[in-house]
Order: sequence, then C-alpha cells, then structure tokens
Amino acid sequence: MNMHKAFHGGKSFEAIGEDFRNLERAGAVINADVLDAWFDPSPRVVEKILRFFPFLARTSPPIYAAGLVFAIARSRGTAEDCILTGGGSSDLIFTCFPHLFSGIHNAMILDPMYGEYRHVLRELLEVDAICFDLHKEEDFRIDTDRLLAQALTKRPEVVVIVNPNSPTGQHWAHSEIIRFLDRIPECMMVVIDETYIEYAGSGQSVEREACKRPNLIVLKSMSKVYALSGMRVGYLVAHPSTIRVLAKWLPPWAVGLPAQVAAVEALSDDAYYASRYQETHLLREELVCCLRQHSQIRVYPSMTNLVLIETQSSAQEVVERMRESNVFIRNCDSMSRRFADRFLRIAVKRAPENSRIVAALSQAVSTPPVIRF
Repeated sequence: MNMHKAFHGGKSFEAIGEDFRNLERAGAVINADVLDAWFDPSPRVVEKILRFFPFLARTSPPIYAAGLVFAIARSRGTAEDCILTGGGSSDLIFTCFPHLFSGIHNAMILDPMYGEYRHVLRELLEVDAICFDLHKEEDFRIDTDRLLAQALTKRPEVVVIVNPNSPTGQHWAHSEIIRFLDRIPECMMVVIDETYIEYAGSGQSVEREACKRPNLIVLKSMSKVYALSGMRVGYLVAHPSTIRVLAKWLPPWAVGLPAQVAAVEALSDDAYYASRYQETHLLREELVCCLRQHSQIRVYPSMTNLVLIETQSSAQEVVERMRESNVFIRNCDSMSRRFADRFLRIAVKRAPENSRIVAALSQAVSTPPVIRF
C-alpha cells in the first residue's frame, strides 16, 4: 500500500475501463467491493439533472452551497451555522482534520473501522492512533461501558467512531452515544461518521447534539444512502464555533453544481428513500440466508447495505477468483490486521446480482487453494 494514499475498493473500474470508453461494460460487472447504493437516485433527482444538465455542466455553482446548506438544515432540524458542505466525506476529512487536530498526540479509533481515518491520523498527521478492539465473539458490537473505561483510562484527545460501522454493519444506539458523551471530559473531542445512519433510522443521528456540544462533530456523506456516490457531496455538523474555524479553509466551489442540485432534490424525497432502505433490509436478509447455507462461511449480523463474512479460505484468493467472473468484493485486511486474510465485505445489490455474488463466492471458497513455491 502506498503510505500516501488510503486504500479503498472500487477495483471494478479496472474491468469497466478507467478511460470511460466502454461504460456499457458496467452492466456485466458487480461492484460489491464498494458500498454504493443498489438503487437509483430519487426520480426527482434524475428528472432535474437530465432536464437541466447542459446548464448545470457549464455553469459555476453557488460558491459555498448556501441553498444546499439551507436544505440540510431544514431536513435535519439543525441551524445553518452548524453545517459545512464539501465534496464528499473524504474531502471533509482531508480538509478539516489537519486544522482540527494538528498538534494532538493521540486519538482513539475502532478496530476494525473504515480505514481512511487510521490513514489520515497515522500517516498524514503522525498521531498515535489507539485501537479500541471490537471482537468477533460479540459480533463486533461496541460495548459502551468498555469504551468508556478505555477512553477514561487512555485519555485520547479525540475519539473517532463510524456508526453504523464499516465493515461490520453494526450500529451503536443513540441512547448509548449520549451516555458516552455525557460521561467523557468536555475537552475530549468525538467525531462520529454517520454515512450509513439512515439504514438504522434517521432518528438515530446525533446531528442535533453536535450543534450544541462543542466537543462533538458529525460527518455525513450523501453518497451511499442517497445513491449519489458519483456526485461527491457530503457535510459536517458541529457547534458554530467549530464551523467558523473550519469554514475559512473550505475552498470555494467545493461542491459542484450538479451535486448541489441533486442533493437538494434528494433531501426533499424522504418517502422514496425510506422505501429503498426497507427494500435494502429485505435484500440483505435474503443474501444472508443464502450465504449461511454454505458451511465454509460465517455471516455476521448487519443493519446496513453490507454483509461481513468470515471464510476458511484466503480472503485475497477468494477476491481474485471472483474477479474472473466480474464479481468484485472487498478483502477487509486494510481495515484491520486482525482480520488476517479471512474476512470479506459484500455490498448488498439487487436480487439477480446477489444471486451472482453467492454463486461466484460459493465456487471461489470451494476451489482448492493455490500452492505457491
């Protein structure tokens, strides 16, 4: 791994073609190595983008996305001065973390957890990242009492949580988060990434808490739950004093005009997305049911658009075998060394694609291992 770049999935574009000349190939490729939505954006999004696309493509957007900020505040019940928008959550992480945490000595992260936070803290900011281990015997759930005890003992300057977590799919309940926040010192910063929170229910978000707690920051991506991964739009919710510090470092036009328009339209179609989330839960449970029929696979509980599995085979060899069928899933080793080449993350897709995933995976784990001399 290049230490200057965080490792991500998305290898399916190697099969489609990164020069974009043959995008029609995408129909034959299953990109279950990234957690893009299986469903399309709201019809309202699609209609507006298609109707006005020439204008949207050639026109500079509002500099600091004021209309989008207003739409987020109205949808989430937060104040506009608590919101900062960016070109996706990764853009906000790389833009804001150096200004938020420059000079700190240590931070606490979950292990396993989305690898970009570990990369930014350790490789770019050179911060000592203390791992709070999640255990497979507990289905990788967060034990609030144990987390509290370790936080109060280790005294990290910042705690970073992804909730629901990737690659585990586990959700930390709103009431438990509040209990944690009420017990830690006010000087201890907490960053919670809520990229997948809508799958757990929008009422589980702590965005409103972030507006009134100076030590809490919530990161939100609109990629996965609104089917806007290609648009690159996200936002950060924090106390106004934090937003004022960060806003001066946000470049103008950080969110493109098509992305701003798409996000505003998506936020106004709650019914459509609520229906898609319910379908996602059904598709996930059908996928889980099929996977559990295979004796060499252990499936862990999830409440998001992903499934974490443990296999007796080499995870990397399984990934490579499945690529031969144009089915891409994620080896989880980059998210924790403790996975030891045995854990795979699979994005939930449509039913026909899930069937292809199961068939390719069953064949891959049943194939004798490659013996290398």
